[in-house]
Amino acid sequence: MAVHVLAEELPKLLSVLKTKLPDAQRVYTPVSLITRGLTGYDVYVDRWPEVTAVLVKTSDEGISDPNHEKATHIYLFEDAEDSVLSDLLVNSGLLSQPIIFITGVFLKTSQEIKDIVCKESAYIEQLSNAIPLYCCTSAGQLPELPKGYSARCLRQEDYDTILTGVWYKDFDYVKSVKRILSLGALSVGVEDSSGQLIAWTLQHVTGLLGMTYVIPEHRNKKLGKYVTVALAQKMIAQDGFCFAGIEEGNSVSLKLHAGIGFVKMDQDPIFSVYTQTGLESDVKDIKVPSMLDKGWK
Repeated sequence: MAVHVLAEELPKLLSVLKTKLPDAQRVYTPVSLITRGLTGYDVYVDRWPEVTAVLVKTSDEGISDPNHEKATHIYLFEDAEDSVLSDLLVNSGLLSQPIIFITGVFLKTSQEIKDIVCKESAYIEQLSNAIPLYCCTSAGQLPELPKGYSARCLRQEDYDTILTGVWYKDFDYVKSVKRILSLGALSVGVEDSSGQLIAWTLQHVTGLLGMTYVIPEHRNKKLGKYVTVALAQKMIAQDGFCFAGIEEGNSVSLKLHAGIGFVKMDQDPIFSVYTQTGLESDVKDIKVPSMLDKGWK
Protein backbone atom coordinates (compact mmCIF):
# COMPACT_ATOMS: atom_id res chain seq x y z
CA MET A 1 0.00 0.00 0.00
CA ALA A 2 1.11 3.57 -0.65
CA VAL A 3 -0.80 6.67 0.41
CA HIS A 4 -0.09 9.97 -1.35
CA VAL A 5 0.08 12.59 1.42
CA LEU A 6 -1.77 15.76 0.43
CA ALA A 7 -0.17 19.16 0.95
CA GLU A 8 -2.49 20.07 3.83
CA GLU A 9 -1.48 16.90 5.70
CA LEU A 10 2.28 17.42 5.41
CA PRO A 11 2.63 19.50 8.62
CA LYS A 12 1.10 16.58 10.55
CA LEU A 13 3.58 14.19 8.92
CA LEU A 14 6.41 16.58 9.74
CA SER A 15 5.47 16.54 13.43
CA VAL A 16 5.56 12.73 13.40
CA LEU A 17 8.97 12.68 11.70
CA LYS A 18 10.35 15.17 14.22
CA THR A 19 9.82 12.58 16.96
CA LYS A 20 12.02 10.18 14.96
CA LEU A 21 15.02 12.49 14.60
CA PRO A 22 17.92 12.14 14.04
CA ASP A 23 17.28 8.91 12.07
CA ALA A 24 14.43 10.49 10.08
CA GLN A 25 16.56 13.43 8.91
CA ARG A 26 16.80 12.10 5.35
CA VAL A 27 13.05 12.63 4.83
CA TYR A 28 12.39 15.26 7.49
CA THR A 29 14.36 17.96 5.67
CA PRO A 30 12.82 17.49 2.20
CA VAL A 31 9.30 17.26 3.68
CA SER A 32 10.00 20.45 5.64
CA LEU A 33 11.09 22.21 2.45
CA ILE A 34 8.05 20.91 0.57
CA THR A 35 5.74 22.38 3.23
CA ARG A 36 7.46 25.72 2.54
CA GLY A 37 6.95 25.52 -1.21
CA LEU A 38 9.60 23.20 -2.70
CA THR A 39 8.12 21.81 -5.90
CA GLY A 40 8.77 18.73 -8.01
CA TYR A 41 8.24 16.10 -5.30
CA ASP A 42 5.51 13.69 -4.19
CA VAL A 43 5.32 12.34 -0.64
CA TYR A 44 4.06 8.81 0.04
CA VAL A 45 3.60 6.84 3.26
CA ASP A 46 2.74 3.20 3.82
CA ARG A 47 -0.47 4.16 5.65
CA TRP A 48 -2.10 7.19 7.20
CA PRO A 49 -2.08 8.48 9.87
CA GLU A 50 -0.27 5.56 11.60
CA VAL A 51 2.88 5.93 9.51
CA THR A 52 5.77 3.43 9.54
CA ALA A 53 7.52 4.36 6.29
CA VAL A 54 7.98 7.52 4.22
CA LEU A 55 9.08 7.94 0.61
CA VAL A 56 9.74 11.32 -1.00
CA LYS A 57 10.21 10.96 -4.74
CA THR A 58 10.68 13.26 -7.68
CA SER A 59 7.31 13.89 -9.30
CA ASP A 60 6.62 13.11 -12.96
CA GLU A 61 7.02 16.82 -13.71
CA GLY A 62 10.40 16.85 -11.95
CA ILE A 63 11.57 13.76 -13.82
CA SER A 64 10.81 15.41 -17.17
CA ASP A 65 12.53 18.67 -16.16
CA PRO A 66 16.29 18.59 -16.93
CA ASN A 67 16.85 21.33 -14.34
CA HIS A 68 15.30 19.33 -11.50
CA GLU A 69 17.32 16.89 -9.38
CA LYS A 70 16.30 13.22 -9.63
CA ALA A 71 16.13 12.23 -5.96
CA THR A 72 14.31 9.70 -3.80
CA HIS A 73 14.41 9.94 -0.01
CA ILE A 74 13.34 6.93 2.07
CA TYR A 75 12.93 6.30 5.80
CA LEU A 76 11.59 3.19 7.54
CA PHE A 77 10.48 3.26 11.17
CA GLU A 78 11.89 0.53 13.41
CA ASP A 79 8.48 -1.16 13.66
CA ALA A 80 7.87 -1.22 9.89
CA GLU A 81 6.80 -4.64 8.62
CA ASP A 82 9.00 -6.53 6.15
CA SER A 83 6.62 -6.01 3.21
CA VAL A 84 6.28 -2.26 3.69
CA LEU A 85 9.29 -1.20 1.62
CA SER A 86 8.33 -3.31 -1.40
CA ASP A 87 4.72 -2.14 -1.26
CA LEU A 88 5.81 1.49 -1.02
CA LEU A 89 8.29 1.34 -3.91
CA VAL A 90 5.84 -0.44 -6.20
CA ASN A 91 2.61 1.39 -5.34
CA SER A 92 4.12 4.89 -5.25
CA GLY A 93 4.93 4.63 -8.96
CA LEU A 94 8.67 4.89 -8.32
CA LEU A 95 9.38 1.78 -10.39
CA SER A 96 7.96 3.43 -13.50
CA GLN A 97 10.64 6.16 -13.45
CA PRO A 98 13.58 5.76 -15.85
CA ILE A 99 16.11 6.84 -13.21
CA ILE A 100 16.07 6.15 -9.48
CA PHE A 101 18.55 8.00 -7.28
CA ILE A 102 18.39 6.91 -3.62
CA THR A 103 19.93 9.77 -1.65
CA GLY A 104 21.25 7.84 1.33
CA VAL A 105 20.01 4.85 3.33
CA PHE A 106 21.81 2.42 5.59
CA LEU A 107 23.19 -0.90 4.36
CA LYS A 108 20.26 -3.21 5.22
CA THR A 109 17.71 -0.91 3.58
CA SER A 110 20.01 -0.34 0.61
CA GLN A 111 20.29 -4.07 -0.02
CA GLU A 112 16.52 -4.49 0.26
CA ILE A 113 15.95 -1.64 -2.20
CA LYS A 114 18.40 -3.20 -4.68
CA ASP A 115 16.63 -6.56 -4.46
CA ILE A 116 13.27 -4.92 -5.18
CA VAL A 117 14.40 -2.49 -7.88
CA CYS A 118 16.57 -4.98 -9.77
CA LYS A 119 14.06 -7.83 -9.55
CA GLU A 120 13.76 -9.68 -12.86
CA SER A 121 16.49 -7.37 -14.24
CA ALA A 122 14.11 -4.40 -14.44
CA TYR A 123 16.85 -1.94 -13.43
CA ILE A 124 20.64 -1.85 -13.51
CA GLU A 125 22.61 -0.48 -10.60
CA GLN A 126 24.86 2.28 -11.96
CA LEU A 127 26.33 3.36 -8.64
CA SER A 128 26.50 2.37 -4.98
CA ASN A 129 28.60 4.74 -2.92
CA ALA A 130 28.93 4.83 0.88
CA ILE A 131 29.79 8.24 2.31
CA PRO A 132 30.87 8.34 5.99
CA LEU A 133 28.41 10.25 8.18
CA TYR A 134 29.52 12.56 11.00
CA CYS A 135 27.34 14.06 13.72
CA CYS A 136 27.75 17.10 15.95
CA THR A 137 25.54 18.06 18.90
CA SER A 138 27.68 20.93 20.21
CA ALA A 139 29.71 23.03 17.79
CA GLY A 140 31.62 25.07 20.34
CA GLN A 141 32.42 28.76 20.13
CA LEU A 142 32.07 30.65 16.86
CA PRO A 143 35.46 32.06 15.82
CA GLU A 144 35.76 35.77 15.14
CA LEU A 145 35.75 36.95 11.56
CA PRO A 146 38.91 38.72 10.42
CA LYS A 147 38.63 42.46 9.94
CA GLY A 148 36.95 43.41 6.68
CA TYR A 149 34.72 40.32 6.49
CA SER A 150 31.04 40.02 7.34
CA ALA A 151 28.57 37.14 7.53
CA ARG A 152 25.10 36.73 6.06
CA CYS A 153 22.70 34.04 4.87
CA LEU A 154 22.98 32.83 1.31
CA ARG A 155 20.43 34.05 -1.21
CA GLN A 156 18.98 32.66 -4.42
CA GLU A 157 21.04 35.11 -6.45
CA ASP A 158 24.25 33.61 -4.99
CA TYR A 159 23.69 30.42 -6.98
CA ASP A 160 26.05 31.25 -9.86
CA THR A 161 28.79 32.32 -7.43
CA ILE A 162 28.41 29.11 -5.45
CA LEU A 163 29.01 27.11 -8.62
CA THR A 164 31.94 29.17 -9.91
CA GLY A 165 35.08 27.08 -10.06
CA VAL A 166 33.57 24.35 -7.89
CA TRP A 167 34.24 20.80 -9.08
CA TYR A 168 30.88 19.47 -7.92
CA LYS A 169 28.81 21.98 -9.90
CA ASP A 170 27.61 19.38 -12.43
CA PHE A 171 26.33 16.93 -9.83
CA ASP A 172 22.61 16.33 -9.76
CA TYR A 173 21.86 17.36 -6.18
CA VAL A 174 23.27 20.84 -6.82
CA LYS A 175 20.25 21.58 -9.03
CA SER A 176 18.16 22.00 -5.87
CA VAL A 177 20.34 24.74 -4.36
CA LYS A 178 18.77 27.78 -6.01
CA ARG A 179 15.28 26.58 -5.15
CA ILE A 180 15.94 25.70 -1.52
CA LEU A 181 17.79 28.96 -0.88
CA SER A 182 14.75 30.86 -2.11
CA LEU A 183 12.78 29.04 0.60
CA GLY A 184 15.17 30.02 3.37
CA ALA A 185 17.22 26.83 3.69
CA LEU A 186 19.77 27.15 6.49
CA SER A 187 23.03 28.61 5.21
CA VAL A 188 25.99 30.84 6.05
CA GLY A 189 28.02 33.03 3.73
CA VAL A 190 30.94 35.40 4.25
CA GLU A 191 31.56 38.56 2.23
CA ASP A 192 34.77 40.53 1.88
CA SER A 193 34.92 44.32 2.22
CA SER A 194 33.80 44.76 -1.40
CA GLY A 195 30.63 42.73 -0.80
CA GLN A 196 31.84 39.69 -2.77
CA LEU A 197 30.75 36.29 -1.47
CA ILE A 198 33.97 34.41 -0.72
CA ALA A 199 33.00 31.55 1.63
CA TRP A 200 29.84 29.53 2.20
CA THR A 201 28.11 26.39 3.37
CA LEU A 202 24.48 25.26 3.46
CA GLN A 203 22.09 22.54 4.54
CA HIS A 204 21.10 20.88 1.30
CA VAL A 205 17.95 18.97 0.50
CA THR A 206 19.20 15.71 2.06
CA GLY A 207 19.53 17.43 5.44
CA LEU A 208 23.33 17.33 5.52
CA LEU A 209 25.66 20.26 6.04
CA GLY A 210 27.77 20.55 2.94
CA MET A 211 28.94 22.32 -0.20
CA THR A 212 31.41 24.19 2.03
CA TYR A 213 33.86 26.27 0.05
CA VAL A 214 36.33 29.14 0.47
CA ILE A 215 37.67 30.96 -2.57
CA PRO A 216 41.43 30.15 -2.75
CA GLU A 217 42.75 33.70 -2.31
CA HIS A 218 40.85 34.00 0.98
CA ARG A 219 41.98 30.74 2.56
CA ASN A 220 44.07 30.24 5.74
CA LYS A 221 41.92 32.77 7.62
CA LYS A 222 39.67 30.22 9.35
CA LEU A 223 36.73 31.21 7.14
CA GLY A 224 35.92 27.56 6.47
CA LYS A 225 35.76 26.94 10.20
CA TYR A 226 33.62 30.03 10.68
CA VAL A 227 30.91 29.07 8.18
CA THR A 228 30.91 25.44 9.35
CA VAL A 229 30.54 26.32 13.04
CA ALA A 230 27.93 28.99 12.30
CA LEU A 231 25.78 26.62 10.25
CA ALA A 232 26.25 23.72 12.68
CA GLN A 233 25.02 25.99 15.48
CA LYS A 234 21.93 26.88 13.44
CA MET A 235 21.16 23.24 12.67
CA ILE A 236 21.72 22.17 16.30
CA ALA A 237 19.49 24.99 17.55
CA GLN A 238 16.77 23.85 15.14
CA ASP A 239 16.97 20.04 15.51
CA GLY A 240 19.46 19.25 18.27
CA PHE A 241 22.14 17.85 15.96
CA CYS A 242 24.01 18.43 12.70
CA PHE A 243 24.99 15.79 10.14
CA ALA A 244 27.76 16.07 7.55
CA GLY A 245 28.90 13.52 4.96
CA ILE A 246 32.69 13.50 4.53
CA GLU A 247 34.70 11.08 2.40
CA GLU A 248 37.69 9.41 4.05
CA GLY A 249 40.11 10.87 1.51
CA ASN A 250 39.13 14.45 2.30
CA SER A 251 41.71 14.97 5.05
CA VAL A 252 41.28 18.76 5.23
CA SER A 253 37.53 18.51 5.80
CA LEU A 254 37.92 15.63 8.26
CA LYS A 255 40.38 17.63 10.37
CA LEU A 256 38.16 20.72 10.27
CA HIS A 257 35.00 18.89 11.34
CA ALA A 258 36.77 16.83 14.02
CA GLY A 259 38.12 20.05 15.56
CA ILE A 260 34.61 21.46 15.72
CA GLY A 261 33.15 18.40 17.45
CA PHE A 262 31.86 16.12 14.68
CA VAL A 263 32.04 12.40 15.52
CA LYS A 264 31.79 9.55 12.99
CA MET A 265 28.57 7.57 13.12
CA ASP A 266 28.54 3.76 13.25
CA GLN A 267 26.83 3.40 9.86
CA ASP A 268 27.54 5.09 6.54
CA PRO A 269 24.61 6.13 4.33
CA ILE A 270 24.70 4.61 0.85
CA PHE A 271 23.84 6.62 -2.26
CA SER A 272 22.63 4.50 -5.17
CA VAL A 273 21.62 5.14 -8.76
CA TYR A 274 19.56 2.76 -10.89
CA THR A 275 18.47 3.05 -14.51
CA GLN A 276 15.86 0.99 -16.33
CA THR A 277 17.34 -1.89 -18.28
CA GLY A 278 17.94 -0.88 -21.90
CA LEU A 279 17.58 2.81 -21.16
CA GLU A 280 20.08 4.92 -23.06
CA SER A 281 20.46 7.55 -20.37
CA ASP A 282 23.16 10.13 -19.88
CA VAL A 283 23.86 9.10 -16.30
CA LYS A 284 26.44 11.82 -15.77
CA ASP A 285 23.47 14.09 -15.16
CA ILE A 286 22.84 12.26 -11.92
CA LYS A 287 26.38 12.07 -10.61
CA VAL A 288 27.09 12.23 -6.90
CA PRO A 289 30.31 13.66 -5.47
CA SER A 290 33.50 11.73 -4.87
CA MET A 291 36.66 13.46 -3.70
CA LEU A 292 38.72 10.55 -5.06
CA ASP A 293 38.08 11.14 -8.73
CA LYS A 294 35.76 14.16 -8.67
CA GLY A 295 33.17 12.15 -10.53
CA TRP A 296 31.63 8.73 -10.46
CA LYS A 297 32.93 6.34 -7.84
